[in-house]
Amino acid sequence: MPEAYGDAALRHWSDAVFLESDKRLPNADQLFGIAAECAIKAAVAQIPSCAAGGVLTKRYREHVEILWDRVPLQDVHKRFPGLVALLKAGRPFADWGIEHRYEPDSATHPAAMLRHREAAKRVLGAVSLLGRRRS
Repeated sequence: MPEAYGDAALRHWSDAVFLESDKRLPNADQLFGIAAECAIKAAVAQIPSCAAGGVLTKRYREHVEILWDRVPLQDVHKRFPGLVALLKAGRPFADWGIEHRYEPDSATHPAAMLRHREAAKRVLGAVSLLGRRRS
């Protein structure tokens, strides 16, 4: 069954924004990273060499801090030029890790979370997910 990366990206984004508004920054930060990851996967899953039937090949089943550098830019460029520009511009999730979910609350730096939030928002926009209604 094809994976619904776009739906997942929007769900994680919405939950992250909610958690941020409730001052629950560690989980908000985690979900901003996962939202960006799912949005990138939504784009990559549309590339035939990267997915079969909407299911990503193993190479692209990584978290955002690794996936960021694995996206085949030339293959994605035609459909998502804005995403390619973001991926080339820097690595805003280089300091993000799924294992951070085990850290104490004090380990989440508000400035890093805001950087991750902005990067996730830009990625979701670049793959035309923001503004789309979740089903």
